[in-house]
Amino acid sequence: MIKRLIKILPIILILNSCNSTNENHDMKEHDSSEHENHVVPSQGKKYTCPMHPEIIKDEPGQCPICKMDLVEKKEEASSDKKYTCPMHPEIIQDKTGICPKCKMDLVEMKNEETKEEYTELDILLKPTNRYVVSQVKTVSMQQKKIPLLINATGKVSYDTREISTISSRVAGRIEKLYIKYLYQPLSKGQKLMDIYSKELLTEQENYIYLLKNDPDNTALIKAAEDRLALQGLTAEQIKKIKGDKKAIEYVTIYSPFSGHLHDLIGEKTNSATMTSMNEQIQQELLIKEGMYVQKGQAVFNVYSTKKLWVLLSIYTDNQNIVSKGQNVLLTVDGKQLSNGSKIDFIEPEIRAGQNTLTARVYISNPNNSIEVGSNVKATIDAGELTGLFIPVSSIVDLGNNKVVFLKENNLFRACKIQTGVIADGMIEVISGITERDVIAENAQLLMDSESFIKSEN
Repeated sequence: MIKRLIKILPIILILNSCNSTNENHDMKEHDSSEHENHVVPSQGKKYTCPMHPEIIKDEPGQCPICKMDLVEKKEEASSDKKYTCPMHPEIIQDKTGICPKCKMDLVEMKNEETKEEYTELDILLKPTNRYVVSQVKTVSMQQKKIPLLINATGKVSYDTREISTISSRVAGRIEKLYIKYLYQPLSKGQKLMDIYSKELLTEQENYIYLLKNDPDNTALIKAAEDRLALQGLTAEQIKKIKGDKKAIEYVTIYSPFSGHLHDLIGEKTNSATMTSMNEQIQQELLIKEGMYVQKGQAVFNVYSTKKLWVLLSIYTDNQNIVSKGQNVLLTVDGKQLSNGSKIDFIEPEIRAGQNTLTARVYISNPNNSIEVGSNVKATIDAGELTGLFIPVSSIVDLGNNKVVFLKENNLFRACKIQTGVIADGMIEVISGITERDVIAENAQLLMDSESFIKSEN
């Protein structure tokens, strides 16, 4: 029996060894399986909830809000992606999330159309009293050298340097008038009137007495002749008195000037009456036969039309560039004057009832072909100006202020500027905008109302 156990024992030991080896192998396999099934957090992976993408974790699990299993968050393909809220497109982020205003999930902005839609919506949200939406043509300010050709209008008027006054040299009564109406043409030496003057008659008698009683006293005779000349007698009249030894009872007064006759008695002479010749051709004279005049009293004015002047109206924008000596091209009633004219004088004050400065241009009229009161168009050559210019049409003039419409994205905003000279359809810009700014070429198309402009300025 013992011998038999001794023989069986090795076999039992071998079998136990094999079982032990299998168990150890099974345990190792079991440990390896458990190791493989154990979840170890992966580095760099993120997990999120499909319903609540704001929930982001480093390991799988459940959403703390809806209890759904978290899923792996895919990496963004491009860093250029943008996310926005469907209800609030102004909310733009570089990553997903929720809208801080309405708590909705942000969605991806897929293409440029989405940006354009946002831009248009943003434009509509701009205040309407500051911005205008439009597609009008635009321009920019440019550096230019522009010839300063200033257009002006005016009238032909009498040259006051050519006005002469006829006065009575003695007191007396007008016996006869040889002139009948205002603006009657006169020639030098033409009869004006016959006058009876007791004072002049006495001087003639004294002269005749000297001739008869003291003919050799040449000094006294010469003094008497000078007194008669000073009282208005001509050399022919004095010669006649000397020859006839008889006084002239009614002395004829002659015109010493040529021109047009203007009444003076009872009339206030001013610039308005000076240019009224074409309106009152046959107006009756105020002075009448039988009226008395005093010694030294002015009776008539005689206006010569051989020399005239043109009065040009210079508006405020051009007053600082117009100066004496500049060349002027004149067109009188559609006819261009060939002679070279210049500005001879600029009046230092504004005339009553006008808001323009007056410049005088002297012109010759030897043939009396230019009529007083004619309309004149003038082009003044004021040289050249270098500066920054924009079209005149791009400005809205509000009186005290001038504005342009400055383009910002797809909007136009009113912008106040300071301007200078206007020339050749362009206006000089002194300040307010730069050469990089883009403005509307025709500002009138954008001006809804003056209140819109004033709200911004």
